[in-house]
Amino acid sequence: MKDFLRKIWNAIVSLIYKVPYDKLLHFIMGLLFTAIFAVLFPAAAKWCILVAIVIGVLKELFDFWTTKQWDWKDFLATVIGGLIIWIFTFL
Repeated sequence: MKDFLRKIWNAIVSLIYKVPYDKLLHFIMGLLFTAIFAVLFPAAAKWCILVAIVIGVLKELFDFWTTKQWDWKDFLATVIGGLIIWIFTFL
């Protein structure tokens, strides 16, 4: 059993190393802002996924304004971070 769990852990770690650093930052920020919202406003926690969507859109609008580039993968990474917190609000 210990070897099985070690193999799973190593597979997860190897996947994380393949994700670009920028995408990890977007994921963490989506996770963080959504978690803060869910903790501060528990009655509205079922809507916390909207925070990740808004944060992702605002960040990409800022990037588009400054660099003329919109990155859907950055947006998706931010929303996936928020999605994880949103799922935990239902557990």
